[in-house]
Amino acid sequence: MRKKLALLLAALSALLLLSGCKVSGNPLPEGMEEETVLEQGREVVALLNSGDYQGVYDLLREDARETSSPETIQSYMAERLDKAGAYSSEKEAMATGQKLKDTGEKYGTAVLYCKHEKKSVMYRVAYSVDMELMGIEIKVQ
Repeated sequence: MRKKLALLLAALSALLLLSGCKVSGNPLPEGMEEETVLEQGREVVALLNSGDYQGVYDLLREDARETSSPETIQSYMAERLDKAGAYSSEKEAMATGQKLKDTGEKYGTAVLYCKHEKKSVMYRVAYSVDMELMGIEIKVQ
């Protein structure tokens, strides 16, 4: 279990490092629409906050599923949301284009700033140009 969690966290960290820490608002890759990326990102945030970790896992593309499980997603969320409390509302959202440095693959990220009971949380939900979920990152602010 710890190995799977470590692999998920490593994949999510790599996604963060490869995309850069600052969301700069780069244009989405050709063929991706901002509203679709944001809408799908909001769906993932809703699934995470309702505890439907199997639902999030099922949305992951195949290579991301290899390093994850519903249990690792649940553990990842518990570590972050224990500090933040229950979800309250979305405060701000944007979609940005990114590119993996090692492969050159372009992807879009929904960045959702949300208010929780105790703290604010930033959700980054990454999608391939085919709108397959690549990964998630949650930062308690």
